[in-house]
Amino acid sequence: MKLILTGPTGRIGSSTLRYCLDSPSVASLVVLSRRPLPFEQELSPAQRSKLQTVIMTREDYLTYPPHILDQLQGAEGCIWALGSVTGSSTEIETDYPVIAATAFKKHLMPPLKAQSKKFRFVFVSGMVVKESWATDNLWFFADSRKAKAGGLHYTLALDDGDAFNTLGVMTSNVVVEESRWN
Repeated sequence: MKLILTGPTGRIGSSTLRYCLDSPSVASLVVLSRRPLPFEQELSPAQRSKLQTVIMTREDYLTYPPHILDQLQGAEGCIWALGSVTGSSTEIETDYPVIAATAFKKHLMPPLKAQSKKFRFVFVSGMVVKESWATDNLWFFADSRKAKAGGLHYTLALDDGDAFNTLGVMTSNVVVEESRWN
C-alpha cells in the first residue's frame, strides 16, 4: 500500500514514519514535509527504497498544484500528523488539513473508487480536542485546541461514507524509542 505522511519531523510524525518504513504492509511512503528530513541519510537501504520526500512550501499546502498531486497518485491513505509548535496557527492546524483532504478527495479518491478501493484520511493530534470546540469555554491552551479541533471537525465532515473515509485520532502520549533518529 502507498501512504502519505505529513509532519515527519515532529514527535508523532517521526514515530509514525519509523513504523511505516518498517511495516511490510507499506510498500511506498510519500512524506510531505516543510523541511528536509534530518535523519534520512541514516535510513537503511530498504527503508530508503520505500521513502519519497516532497518538500512543501506554504503555497503548496494551500493549493496542491498538479506536480505535487502527480507524486501522490496511487496513495490509499494519508496520516496527517502536521502541526505547529504552539498549535495556535489556524492556517497550519485547520486550513492545511482541510485543503489537503479536499484535494485528495477530488484528485486521489476517484481512481481508487473505480478499483473498489477507499482513500482513508487519518487526522492525528496530541492536542486535547473535542467535537464541541466552537462553543466550549476552554480553560487551557484555548487557541491551540480550537485551531486543531477546527481541522478535525472539517476533515471529519468530508467523510462520504463510501470511498473517502476520515478518522480522528487523539493521542495522549507517544512512546518514542531511543534510536539513532532522536
